[in-house]
Amino acid sequence: MSFHFGNYAKIMKLAVSGRPNRKLFTIRLTSLQAFAGLSFVNSVFQRLDRLLYPEVDDTPIPQPVFITGAARSGTTFFHRLLCMDDQHFEHFRLWEIALPSLSQKKLARSIARGVTRIAPSLPAAIEAWEQRQFQSVQDLHKFGFNMPEEDEFLFLTPFGSATITVLFPCLDELQHLVMLDAQPADERERMMKFYRRCVQAQLRFHGANRTLLSKNPAFVGKVRSIATEFPDAKIIYLLRNPLETIPSVVNLLQTAWRGLGVPEEEILAHTPAIVASFVRDYQHAIHVLRELPDDRYQIVLYEDLVHDPETTVRRVYRELGLPLSDAFSSKLVAACQRAAEREPKAPHDPATFGIDVDAIQTPLRPIMEELGVWK
Repeated sequence: MSFHFGNYAKIMKLAVSGRPNRKLFTIRLTSLQAFAGLSFVNSVFQRLDRLLYPEVDDTPIPQPVFITGAARSGTTFFHRLLCMDDQHFEHFRLWEIALPSLSQKKLARSIARGVTRIAPSLPAAIEAWEQRQFQSVQDLHKFGFNMPEEDEFLFLTPFGSATITVLFPCLDELQHLVMLDAQPADERERMMKFYRRCVQAQLRFHGANRTLLSKNPAFVGKVRSIATEFPDAKIIYLLRNPLETIPSVVNLLQTAWRGLGVPEEEILAHTPAIVASFVRDYQHAIHVLRELPDDRYQIVLYEDLVHDPETTVRRVYRELGLPLSDAFSSKLVAACQRAAEREPKAPHDPATFGIDVDAIQTPLRPIMEELGVWK
């Protein structure tokens, strides 16, 4: 069973500490119990896979491609562009993350096909419901059960995901979730073994000859573990000015915590921890990438991606030796033309959130100047 009892106990202790108000306590407890319940169900189905589909464990994962970088660095945009290369890549959709085993996926597909035959208009109705329910977050992150999503969410049910920190302004206490690479070898191997099985089931479901395309900002803290587990993996790292990404993330987390009812003084007191964590992320990612051969990674500057996404994608394909088909090339041109019509959003001012700019500039200046982010 992939469930991590130690992490669960630690997180549950945080959930009840500090005398949270009723709303916050209810949301935390409900979420954590839902993850635990889903973990149990998923574990049962993954064991069932071993009986019904033993070939899953032998499914190859050839040259997977991982897109990562600090949150708000253009990873979603870059991922959605590459997802159009559907002759080559396979990605996780949200519903496939919630149902990670092959038996669950096949069962869900059979049910969906049966229901659609009875009610052909149901898929459109569900999509419209998604838009209504999640309208408030669509500007931040396009959301849908059948849309490409971050498979970091697979780690929620075994309680090994950094996204759990959204429920808790306790980044220092949960740093072990953020930086898997800093954990003992047996812990890293345990999480990577779980992740490998999920990927194998996904590829077997869609066709064992497919290539995984994964996008996860939270994989910055797993980049060494990923590179070790998948020795032929290609890693694409999106690099944006941390004076823009960190205030944006602080704004996002503060907004979420206020919505959950976290006390304001607790939210503001946690800002330095967010800054320090993201500074470590930048340093760690660049350090690990430089340990890899040049043909295993590419660093993509956010400014290059925004100003000329088509050229940037073509360069990455060329440098990493990825095949670029005529079909994908045509889709890429059309998508980049649509993207050029969108108005970019102005970055957040660090002063608005009480961020100490020196805490970012001092440790990161050598890296940012060398890579051309800061002149």
